[in-house]
Amino acid sequence: MMDEMTMLREAFGPDATPPDAARDRARVALLDRMAPAAPRRRSRRWVLRAGLTGAVAAAAVVAGVAVENLGSPDGGGPLPFPRPANAAEVLENAAWAAGRKPWRNPRPDQFMYKETQELRNPPEIERDDPNGHLRLDVARNVVRREWHRVDAQIWARTENGRLVIERQGDGAYWSRLDYAELARLTTADKWLAWDRTPRNYGVDLPRIPGQYVLPPAVEAALFRALARRDGVRLNPDAVNIDGRPAIGLGQVLEGYLAEELLFDRETYALIGERLVAVADHTNIDEHGNPDVTRNGELHVQRIYTASAIVDHPGDTR
Repeated sequence: MMDEMTMLREAFGPDATPPDAARDRARVALLDRMAPAAPRRRSRRWVLRAGLTGAVAAAAVVAGVAVENLGSPDGGGPLPFPRPANAAEVLENAAWAAGRKPWRNPRPDQFMYKETQELRNPPEIERDDPNGHLRLDVARNVVRREWHRVDAQIWARTENGRLVIERQGDGAYWSRLDYAELARLTTADKWLAWDRTPRNYGVDLPRIPGQYVLPPAVEAALFRALARRDGVRLNPDAVNIDGRPAIGLGQVLEGYLAEELLFDRETYALIGERLVAVADHTNIDEHGNPDVTRNGELHVQRIYTASAIVDHPGDTR
């Protein structure tokens, strides 16, 4: 039996290849029509699809679109950019993945649980060189667990294996962004406008996913806002995080330090952040001594290992 693709080729003939702009417009329209109506739980890996249904195949051939790797973690829709070529495309993939996370709005008395692994130098090195690069031969991962109540009135954390709980005004004070306001930031325009207001407490947008548990639509909008910032770059070098290949992208600070978010190469989930030197640089310290930074030196590395809404401090799921 003749397959659908052959029938379509014979029916429409060997037309000239459409221009790139037409192909791009057709591809965007096709992907928009194929998007799922609602998020579903993701599996661990992308599903590669060998073929298309008749309707999708017809649309692809008539529009002259070469559709490849249409799989998704949950089989629920197409990945926007199967092979992203720049930072904006990586961030759109990340927004696509974030928007499909399962979610239930938290109560004000629930907690945002965040767990990270931060690579740290031994204490004696940190005391002597507090802002120096990580000595990878001796640095070790330190696990940090924190619980922030959604209404920002309670902050809990583990210290030396012990759970410490503090309340606002009870001898302790801290600033937290208003969660109800954050939950309303569901577009890139809203995020960028919010970032220009004094209500942001000076928190840089790339730091927010590592500090808050955001609704899927809000996190997706944040990634799209980051894509519109000036100077966002894709790290052309391979990034390896605990044996996992990652994509690093961000901005270069002061001409020599790249502040990067790290995304899983398969799922496009945000998995961490780092600060790495991308050029040699010399500062003069307060004593007139040179402080030399070498290209490639790693200064900060944090891996996001858990993020959840929980009922009580100490809960991890």
